[in-house]
Amino acid sequence: MAVSIESYLKDLATQYYLKNSSDEVSKIDGSVSTLFRNLDSFFNQKQIKRKFVFGSYDRDTILPRRYDSNSDVDVMVVFNHSIFERNPETYRSWLQTFANYHYANRYNSKVTKTFPTVTVELNHIKYDLVPAREVTTFFSPTLQIPDSAGGWIVTDPNDVKSKLVRANTTYSGIVRPIVRILKAWNSKMTFPPFDSYDLESKIISFYYFGDNIQSGFFYAVKQLSLPIHAAAYKKKELENLQKVCLKVEELLQNNLIASAKLELHKVLPY
Repeated sequence: MAVSIESYLKDLATQYYLKNSSDEVSKIDGSVSTLFRNLDSFFNQKQIKRKFVFGSYDRDTILPRRYDSNSDVDVMVVFNHSIFERNPETYRSWLQTFANYHYANRYNSKVTKTFPTVTVELNHIKYDLVPAREVTTFFSPTLQIPDSAGGWIVTDPNDVKSKLVRANTTYSGIVRPIVRILKAWNSKMTFPPFDSYDLESKIISFYYFGDNIQSGFFYAVKQLSLPIHAAAYKKKELENLQKVCLKVEELLQNNLIASAKLELHKVLPY
């Protein structure tokens, strides 16, 4: 009869969880509060309609920095477009000027203008500032962010969060742990095979009926795939993950739990 590493995987998922009581979260929350105050002081009340945190930090799937040095906090800055009617590049330039003034010039923080964000890198975390506008069509407001052609594209910053909450509830709370475990694998690579957002979206979309964390994890690993045009190194890393997990299952079938854990950590960080 096969042995189980369910509790071990659960412990790993907890280890990969950025706990609300941690010093890291306290620093991030303090920095976000300061960032919002700085935005309010730099822009007048008519320029910014609202601002809010979204992404993996808001979804509670961000990893501690010790497991993901590239983790960041996404902040959407919704400009009052009905008054200013500026193009996306202008809003990005405004955010870069703001970031340079409050962070690069004052604290020598690294500020990078990347599409479609302006990134501010502090000692403990990166902040991606995303400019947006709110447009009302058919009495329903929608948010738009810059697209690759210099125009606007509709976005729903809460879409993945809603799907995650729904999936996690439907499948008895196993989806968030599986997301954290697979994000820890992805982040362990020097060049991650998956974009973090895309990986999370894929994991959330799978069906986990009757699964626990262990069976759901192995199922998700088998279901993961990359586009046919993906780089060879990405395909190799995914193939290695799938190969290792098959070996882990085989070892568990033979009651070799210690060997199974050692094999698992060929792809997962301690």
